[in-house]
Amino acid sequence: MSLTLFLKKVSKLSGKYDRLIVVTFRGYTYSTRKVQCEFEAIVNEEFNWPHYGRDIKEEMLEIKVYNYSKLFSNRLLGRLQISLQQVTKTGSLVLREALVDKKNSLTDILVDLEIRYLPVEGAVGKWAETDFVVDLSDGDDLIIKNYNFENLSPNELAKADQLDRRMKSLGRTLVNDDYDDDNEDEDDVDICDIDISSISFTPQKSRSRFSTKTDLRTSRIQNFQIAITISEARRLIGVNIDPVVHVRVGDDKKHTSTQKSTNCPFYNEYFVFEFQEPAAVLFDKIIEIIVIHAKRIPFTGVQLGLFRIDAGTVHQQPDHGFYQKWAILTDPKDTKSGIKGFVKCTITVMGKGDFQASAPIAITKQDDDVEKNLLLPKLVPLERPWAKFYIKLYKAEDLPSMNSGFMGSLSKILGENKVFIDPYIQVTFAGQQGETSVDSNTTNPVWNEQITFVEMFPPLARRIKIQVIDDANINDVAIATHFLNLHQISDSRINAGFYPTFGPAWVYLYGSPQNSVLRDAHRDLNEGLGDGIYYRGRILMAVSVDVFSSISAVQTDKGRNAKRGLSKLKKKSKKSKSKTKEESRKLNDDEDGANALEQPTAMEVSVDSVHPVPEAVTGEKEEFLLFAAFFEATLIDPSVRSRLLSFEVSIGNCGKLVEVVTKKKKEVKVEESEEHKSLLDTGDSEDELETTEVNLFPKDNSIIPPRKAENTEYDRSYYCIPYLYEKPCVYIWSSWEDYSWRLYNSNVLAKTAERLEDGLDELFHMVKRPKSNPADYFTRVLNEFVAGCRQYHIYAEKKTMNRPNNLDRSRIKSLKCNVINYAKQARRILKRKEKNIKLHLDEVQKLLVKFKKQVEEPQTPIPDIFIWMLSNGKRVAVARVPARQVLYSVVQEENGKDCGKIQSLFMKAPGAPIGEIFAKLEVSMWLGVTKSTKDIISSLPQEYIPIYDEAARADTTRMLPPIKLNSDYNSYFQLRAHMYQARGLLAADETGLSDPFARVVFSTQCQSTRYLEETLSPMWSEMLLFDQILIEGSKEELKNDPPLIIINIFDFDSFGSPEFLGRAFAVPSIKLQEEKYERPTLKFHDIYKGQTMGGELLAAFELIELDYSGYGEPSLPEDVECKQPEFLDALEKHFIIPATIRPRLKKFRIEVLFWGLRDLKRIQMFEVEQPQVTMECGGQRVDSEVMPSYKLNPNFGELVKYFEVELPEQMYLHPPLSIVVVEQRAFGRTVLVGTYTVTNLQQFSLEELEESSSRKDTQPKPQRREAAQSIVNRNRDPQISISIDTEVSPRRKKGPLNVLKIPMKKLALQPKLESAPEEFEEKVELSELDWWSKYYASVEEMEKKEKEEEGKTNRERRGEAGKSGKRVPEERQ
Repeated sequence: MSLTLFLKKVSKLSGKYDRLIVVTFRGYTYSTRKVQCEFEAIVNEEFNWPHYGRDIKEEMLEIKVYNYSKLFSNRLLGRLQISLQQVTKTGSLVLREALVDKKNSLTDILVDLEIRYLPVEGAVGKWAETDFVVDLSDGDDLIIKNYNFENLSPNELAKADQLDRRMKSLGRTLVNDDYDDDNEDEDDVDICDIDISSISFTPQKSRSRFSTKTDLRTSRIQNFQIAITISEARRLIGVNIDPVVHVRVGDDKKHTSTQKSTNCPFYNEYFVFEFQEPAAVLFDKIIEIIVIHAKRIPFTGVQLGLFRIDAGTVHQQPDHGFYQKWAILTDPKDTKSGIKGFVKCTITVMGKGDFQASAPIAITKQDDDVEKNLLLPKLVPLERPWAKFYIKLYKAEDLPSMNSGFMGSLSKILGENKVFIDPYIQVTFAGQQGETSVDSNTTNPVWNEQITFVEMFPPLARRIKIQVIDDANINDVAIATHFLNLHQISDSRINAGFYPTFGPAWVYLYGSPQNSVLRDAHRDLNEGLGDGIYYRGRILMAVSVDVFSSISAVQTDKGRNAKRGLSKLKKKSKKSKSKTKEESRKLNDDEDGANALEQPTAMEVSVDSVHPVPEAVTGEKEEFLLFAAFFEATLIDPSVRSRLLSFEVSIGNCGKLVEVVTKKKKEVKVEESEEHKSLLDTGDSEDELETTEVNLFPKDNSIIPPRKAENTEYDRSYYCIPYLYEKPCVYIWSSWEDYSWRLYNSNVLAKTAERLEDGLDELFHMVKRPKSNPADYFTRVLNEFVAGCRQYHIYAEKKTMNRPNNLDRSRIKSLKCNVINYAKQARRILKRKEKNIKLHLDEVQKLLVKFKKQVEEPQTPIPDIFIWMLSNGKRVAVARVPARQVLYSVVQEENGKDCGKIQSLFMKAPGAPIGEIFAKLEVSMWLGVTKSTKDIISSLPQEYIPIYDEAARADTTRMLPPIKLNSDYNSYFQLRAHMYQARGLLAADETGLSDPFARVVFSTQCQSTRYLEETLSPMWSEMLLFDQILIEGSKEELKNDPPLIIINIFDFDSFGSPEFLGRAFAVPSIKLQEEKYERPTLKFHDIYKGQTMGGELLAAFELIELDYSGYGEPSLPEDVECKQPEFLDALEKHFIIPATIRPRLKKFRIEVLFWGLRDLKRIQMFEVEQPQVTMECGGQRVDSEVMPSYKLNPNFGELVKYFEVELPEQMYLHPPLSIVVVEQRAFGRTVLVGTYTVTNLQQFSLEELEESSSRKDTQPKPQRREAAQSIVNRNRDPQISISIDTEVSPRRKKGPLNVLKIPMKKLALQPKLESAPEEFEEKVELSELDWWSKYYASVEEMEKKEKEEEGKTNRERRGEAGKSGKRVPEERQ
């Protein structure tokens, strides 16, 4: 083996000197002869290194060039380091590379060389160029003829086409990391041949649909950590500079040390920024990396370059960050100067619960390719041009008047209705801000101004923040905030992409229901922190972008640019009311064209005037009618039990029970009726919302008559309003611009997305059940999704748009292209031959996320609907309904999914925690244009009879909707709630356990199970019987969309109110009289406490129609099993689940080996001294001994214990095992250290038990998490970590089934200890073991050696005996 270097020459030298080249490899150095030259040194020398031992793949070859001097030391001109990895593959390498100086900066000196590598036995071949040269006498020999091309058959062509598709699929697989399905023209799958008529779509649910996981993802205060590592910088502009890097996140700023006299500084410094705020606020924070040339005098440094990116873009990246990427520096003061350098950094944005991947090893080599490793999100081009973002703000309407609070009360005393509001708009984008002028004393301001931002395109910011602010004398107050997401108004894909564009269109504002500045508990909603709960006006605006491909093609306007500065905000000023017509004529008619000629010389913010938008652009207003019928209100919080309750329905300002004050004219206050006076009587509570005042138009009827709530039957924990026989109705007229076709388009997409989401939820349950055969259902779900996409594409091709703007045209084109791509992706997934459905579910889930982003319409033409619960005139709870969900259309597919249907709404109190329910409301709503009013009755169930207000109908020519619905068609039902077991509940007591019980709420009835002490997996095995439930409406509607059942789990407390542990939702199986009875099966239902997963509930629910054809009270049908349920206890208070439904129990023994505890943290500022471990499963438990001293000996003395428990025969129905660690302290006190839950006990069972249970397994498998769930104590700080391998080993312990009956003391412990590491533990390094593990490992190793020596001695004795003819008896082991 040898390595040979042939050094040819060194060129582009300066000066006439003696040149010396030194070459080093593995510490062995060669020097060339001294070459006297001026510009080029011809060397032509060869050096050879014979080498042995390790491979040279990781080695480096170094070349240094000197100016030789006889008197002084040689001066280094440059050096070159060459990696030999490529040489080992090719055998030879010819290079012409530039040298770098001491500061790692590139020089002009070039070196020409050739490297040859000869491995062992010629593993790498060597060839010459002449080996591939062929003497061609005729040029036609270069053409490769295909003689069979014209004779190809159709089958052969099809095979060739199939081969091309396979090659495309292989290419997608090879570049899977950088491949994006949305950007690929997927012509390998065709969906045009799909017959939509042959596919029946799954009917959608309204009444039985409950909150999903996505509904729980609302903003809340969280802990975030932004970590930034500054590694180095390169190619900084300047000579003899002292660079320092400043890192700014929001208002927090940190900086690195200063490096002296270098353009390529190294830092390797780490910064951490801690935040505790909602995710929406943090993700809008701008992360800035600023490089400054530091000077001796403080605060006089010169900014060299700047890089900006928002935290939300970083968090959206894989592993929530950019790792070892180069940030591009630009000068915000001079956009012409180009790139100012690069900074290598790592940026991560981590929230609580986010998984942080291991950071890659930092690369500090000079040959690190900067251009291929830039800090840019996926699909963002390397070269980003400059662009101008134009935000046009025309006017606003329906802004709230600040006529509440102290000043509002004072004005009412003086008899004035003054408008205390001076609005202006502040726009924030990519760390820059701009403001309009102030329009004084009005709720309908007119600005007609344009705010311009200069930023690189595409920008590294996700949202534009538009905030309406009241210009107050002391402190400005936010009126409302709206965020415009750039991903919704643009498309970066190749096929049908378009630049950000919006409007002109109205933007609807939402926020706090209170108009007073003082004592507004919900002012954060006006700042954009959370979803608004009250309509607060609308803004007419537009957005456009001009991207500059080249600076030279743009004209400059020095006069205008001279007035602007870097990120300088235009100060808000009072707007002149006497604006003359001559000033407006000075505006350019073609504003966009004028903006296109303006050169962006700097990142700046400017404010200019624009022409008012023509009224024809916004469209003519159409009158809409909103109708709502109330069927039932239940689960009402007990805090309002003694008051009259009513409900208000509003859309925009129409239907509100507040006085609307405008500047132009004063509204005449309507006389209040006695009924309204009693409802709106002011209470004494200070913690509730504002007092409302009636101001209804005669044609509107937006509130229902007040009623007092009743206690629920059986358990009186909740209150309800049944509305039996008569259903009150409300109706409101409002006028909006008729762009309903935008919402029709979203409804078609939303139904397809909802079907796929429901199908995936069911599939995730099915893949965890034995013998459920999810493959067929998976094919059905995807075929239905593909058919829905194909149906939308046909719909979009034929649908006409009325007065579309640029965003409408671009978006519909993009949707048609993207939806077809999504359908092709689904077809490709179906064509794969993998049998494991789990491999496809994650891919389909990502497809669903991308599809749902296309659903929401950014230019919403109609505001959302709000339903408020009023208690003595106080607003106590609210529900928000998007208008498109109840919008009516003559085309069935364009209808809102809840239009004319009974839906379940969950009302929450303003400011309440996530997931908390104040009341459950069943209501039917309809929204449509006035000319379709006659279709309201046809949309309702036919069993309801409309009742009209004849007096009101006589006073108007308008067709009025009904004021109530009567129903004489009703049926009696019996609900059976088979509450078998809950598992993995949250711990509520100091012992790490709970005393759980459940409350089941259905309609106006509520019942509770008994509570079980100290368990996280209670096995109630109890049947709750809800008898003679009156349900109105048709049986067909009830069968297709049954009512919802709510199960609340609580922890029982003898000295206080129960503590809430979680909530689950369930849908009962319906059994009508004419149908055959089918026995229900136990199913698992997820339990949530807010956004936290709180366990699972194993239960079954059946709703049985009673037979009332005979005399007397209704009775159960004859074919129903267990008509007379058995009692669970001697007190005859609780029923037991019928034997045909509950699983069969069998006694099991759980054996525990208590080894020790490790890494226990401080609890309540004290060290853990005497810990104890408790194992609990199925209501039975076993305790370890109390460890005398954890610090001296962290291992238990008594190792083996066991306990017996009755568990179901089916292994998948076994409850989880709860591991609780407590510390015993003085005076008998116990302090919780930590808990852990093992959800899968199957991995610890014997093979015979699993085989027997699988043969008897006929019930569906539960919805079980594969990974064990870690639960910590109340302060949610994990204090203990228990490592248990949850993977099931393919090899099982062999043993008889009756091993469970053998006493524990007779079992051989050593074989278990020897076999356990092979089954449940991975092989670990010796350095990772603690002292005790090393000790026992050494003892085991010594025993193995002794056995090997004894075996060797026995074999030698047998060999000697065989030679002598003697027989040696074998030793018994």
